[in-house]
Amino acid sequence: MRSISVDVLVCGGGMSGMACASFAAQAGARVLVVEKQGTVGGSSNYSAGMFWAPQTYEKLRSWVPDGDPELQRAWLDDYLPAVQWMRENQVPTAPRFDGIMTIGIGFPIKIPNLHSLHRSRINSCKNGSEIWTNTAVVKLLQENPGVLGSGITGAIVRRETSNDQPATYCQVTARKVVLATGGFQGSSSLTAKYLGQGADNVFVRSNKGSVGDGLNLAVGAGAATSRGMNTYYGHLTAAPLRADQVDPKDYLPLAQYQSKYCLLVNESGRRFADETTGDEIINQYLAKQEKRRGFLIFNEKTRLQHCVSALFPNAGDIDRLQKAREHGCNVGTASTLGELVQMLAGWGVDSVGAKRTIQEYDRAIRLKEPGLGLDAPVGRGGAPPTALVEGEGPFHAIEVQPSITFTYGGIKIDKQGHALTPDNNRIPGLLIAGVDAGGFSNLGYAGGLALAFVTGFWAAKEIAKELKLPLPQLPPADPRDAEAAPVKGRL
Repeated sequence: MRSISVDVLVCGGGMSGMACASFAAQAGARVLVVEKQGTVGGSSNYSAGMFWAPQTYEKLRSWVPDGDPELQRAWLDDYLPAVQWMRENQVPTAPRFDGIMTIGIGFPIKIPNLHSLHRSRINSCKNGSEIWTNTAVVKLLQENPGVLGSGITGAIVRRETSNDQPATYCQVTARKVVLATGGFQGSSSLTAKYLGQGADNVFVRSNKGSVGDGLNLAVGAGAATSRGMNTYYGHLTAAPLRADQVDPKDYLPLAQYQSKYCLLVNESGRRFADETTGDEIINQYLAKQEKRRGFLIFNEKTRLQHCVSALFPNAGDIDRLQKAREHGCNVGTASTLGELVQMLAGWGVDSVGAKRTIQEYDRAIRLKEPGLGLDAPVGRGGAPPTALVEGEGPFHAIEVQPSITFTYGGIKIDKQGHALTPDNNRIPGLLIAGVDAGGFSNLGYAGGLALAFVTGFWAAKEIAKELKLPLPQLPPADPRDAEAAPVKGRL
């Protein structure tokens, strides 16, 4: 077995791992990034590039009260400086866009440009920093093997070859190891264990490498898990459709972001969640419904406003209903609500329940009494619900299913990124970044791309501190980012 020694081993070359490696290498550390896939970027390569965060700490706390308040505060403190870092390093960054994920703001960035910058910063260092693709972490090495919580000293990695030769193994000795492997959404055993019965069959819309490597490795070394292990981020996706039938480039256009402006029923024809709380919330509620089948119902005005153009920059200016039709999903239009109910019945929906729900919903919205006769409240998320009034057709329906982009729960960390044991002791030498780190989100969504970047920066900063290297810095935030007038979107 080949052996090498580095200062830092970063496990995972996605949004957080590449940020960590880039900052640490620039600080002077010899860094090795190991990425199990053939290219870096992970699931960020499939994203819309929305560098998103809640508008304020207070809004974040009200939206995700079960998240760790110290982690959330530290994360938001570094969010706008991270936006400014993008600009100062020539990563194309669009103006602030408001109204993202109900409580958030976002600055759309160009993901390929960011990863190219990270690669160049790592490869240009004269300290031997490298990126190995097609390389997986097999095992963490500990000072006292078998003693949970003892210090991490490196890992054994397996490198696949480009030909038919057997894989090769390498023992990497490292002063610091960073786990940034992107969550456990791709593991059917872990999703069944943590997300509940049937979760192993939920549509997964992420890179194929995120199968819980970081979670398993850290827990095996003695780390604790965070709260919110049964929650996750995802979008309602057109159905019926299996993930293996979809090219990842179609993840975005097949997501039905307009759901917060629609009526959503289950196969029994009943509402089960407040649609206006947002796609990322009701997506999780749908996963708990029998057969996980959902049906969005809306009028022509909603279709024109929210289904045929991008709801936010980089989301894809495309007719989402037509895209679903092209994939053979259930999409239909009717001139009257009665015809719409019959169409739903043809898809297996209880027509009696659907008719009653549509009538109750319409009456409650028009009478402005959201609690009247409804199975679930409506209007608490801020999006104004639209009544479905007979005679104002055509009306539309599309079948949807829940999906998982990444899991919220992960390894318990402190605000420097150290992995913690169940009794809150640090595991020496082990840092966690990105989706492998839990505690920020819990049912509600605290952040994705920007949060991954910031936690990668945290890990690099702590590495530099502990190795007595110059500390990486983010620039001061541009005050105009916090004070900017809202950019009006198609909302």
